[in-house]
Amino acid sequence: MIGKETFHKISVVFLYLFFVLSPFSISLSQIFAGTSLFFLFLDHIFQRKFPKLESLFLFWILLYLSFLLTPLFAWDIEHWKRILLKSEFGDVWMGFLLLHHFRLSRSEKKSLKRAVSIGAVFLIVSGILSLLSPYRLAPFVMDGFQYLEGRRLPHQLASLMGIPLHLPIGFQSTHLTYGGLLALYLPSLWEKTFRMQRLVRRKSQYKIHFASLLGLSFFGFVILFLNQSRSIWFGLLFGILLLSLQKKFSIKKYFPWMGLGLLGFILLFFLLYQNNWLFQRAIDDLFAKRSLENQRVWIHKMNFAVLKDSFLFGIGSGNYPVEFTLKAIPLVRELPELYYDLSITPKSHAHFDFLHFWILGGVLGIFSFLSFLYLVTKNILQVPRYTLFYLGFFAIVFAGSFQCFLLDDEVLFPFLGILCLLPKPKLQSDTLNKTATKKNLNKVYGLLLFWILLSSLGALYLTKTSAKDLFIHRVRTENNFPAALGQSAINAKGPVVLPLGTKEMYFKLSGCLDHDLNFDTKAQVREKPIQFQIHWEEIPEGEFPDSLVLETRKRESFDQDKEYRVQPERIVKKETIRNTGKLVTIQVNPKDFIGSDVEFIDFGFLFSWKREKPFLPVISISGNCQ
Repeated sequence: MIGKETFHKISVVFLYLFFVLSPFSISLSQIFAGTSLFFLFLDHIFQRKFPKLESLFLFWILLYLSFLLTPLFAWDIEHWKRILLKSEFGDVWMGFLLLHHFRLSRSEKKSLKRAVSIGAVFLIVSGILSLLSPYRLAPFVMDGFQYLEGRRLPHQLASLMGIPLHLPIGFQSTHLTYGGLLALYLPSLWEKTFRMQRLVRRKSQYKIHFASLLGLSFFGFVILFLNQSRSIWFGLLFGILLLSLQKKFSIKKYFPWMGLGLLGFILLFFLLYQNNWLFQRAIDDLFAKRSLENQRVWIHKMNFAVLKDSFLFGIGSGNYPVEFTLKAIPLVRELPELYYDLSITPKSHAHFDFLHFWILGGVLGIFSFLSFLYLVTKNILQVPRYTLFYLGFFAIVFAGSFQCFLLDDEVLFPFLGILCLLPKPKLQSDTLNKTATKKNLNKVYGLLLFWILLSSLGALYLTKTSAKDLFIHRVRTENNFPAALGQSAINAKGPVVLPLGTKEMYFKLSGCLDHDLNFDTKAQVREKPIQFQIHWEEIPEGEFPDSLVLETRKRESFDQDKEYRVQPERIVKKETIRNTGKLVTIQVNPKDFIGSDVEFIDFGFLFSWKREKPFLPVISISGNCQ
């Protein structure tokens, strides 16, 4: 016989499973979340009660409804099917998780918080496995615990005592998604560790429990650091700053621990930076005027071009990729070399939560989003004992200025789920406490708004980058790692000094497509030859290489990030060029090496020196290799 609370209890069980298993699979999380909502609605039907529609829930739903404003003016049945099922609006059902907020009891929320902690443990364990695994865990498991040839392998970080370490991403497809999940789940462990640290002072029998939590928190921090999601790093620091505004503490009390922690951080930072190219790139790109990854600039150029025409009502759900492409066509027409990089640039979203919601929903969209942020911030600050548990909220909002974390289902789901565990808003009768809470709210929410404004202006500033500076030829080693010295020789102002005694240097130069094409035209084999020049004129202070073995290489041009496999390449021609002390021009006719599809023509350089003071000659090449 069905009891009064039967459906509700079943709903809570599936919500518990949702928190525990979300780190493993988006499909599992959707199944459990959907089932939990199903029994939640059954419970309301059985109880004959309409769900309480809190402001938090209403503003989130209003945000998604704002995406439908523009489509209302262009009614079409097929168009609406795509909007409702295969666009950002299709995620609106996830927001119904917030209905749990009012229905869950205090004890149930406490139990579900333990589920979040268990999920955090699973997240850490999966991160350690991916750190040690030579294969990406998700496809490896899906392929029946076997590696299929051609599957993309994880990035290698370093080698520790002969053991290769890889970029930890758990069961996720990208390190950014995994970093977002870490930001949401790890604070639950940190909060437990902090509380247990206080308890263990009074009751020594909790020492083992405390040591276990401390160890897990430490491993979680290390995995977070090695994951290299820079936006999440700074997001968590930003969140800690915001939460500290309502706390009064003596810095002298914590200074020794802060000093030791800072020293350990600097030591680990130095070791990784000196010995790991992937980490070097992650840090160097923060300060580089022109990095090898200019996609962020291209995205924001398109963002503000679209926003300029549709800032009031937005472009509507599902229309971002089309609008992006329309804005990219004239850019590629002017600079053909930008086609490939623009074609592989993610066009599904704006890589900035606030801007994406504005682009899609216009003014109503940003009003709804900012109102939602205000209500969540207010609710978190009303329960200062539990603020650390919700640290991930502020981290994701901050990090959302660099990635669309709230459009990533794997991150959005637990983000909304954790918010439904917020305590119910309290009516404060104490005027003094009410005034203090409001003051804290103004400071915290004010800083949140300030960051959104500042980061928006930063994105606008990026669009000022000249279009001709948006392309740079990549230079790689034989193992396809970035080659810094080779990169510095491309279009340099003068010869590049090499370490004394260098006898050979090999690197590959890429970036020449063998077809002319645009987003609105079919690919045509290039008529103009691909060419570059080597400035081999004599220099008095050193020696240029005596000879060059030049490889002409062909490489597939599909997006390896989407295909999850490497790009096959082959050598189609090899020739030896002697140093004549003159400018050398190399030309390749794309028609001589036509493949079955659009491909890159790359070049492999093997320079050789006989004397002791080697210099690398300048290699001049235009953006379009002509």
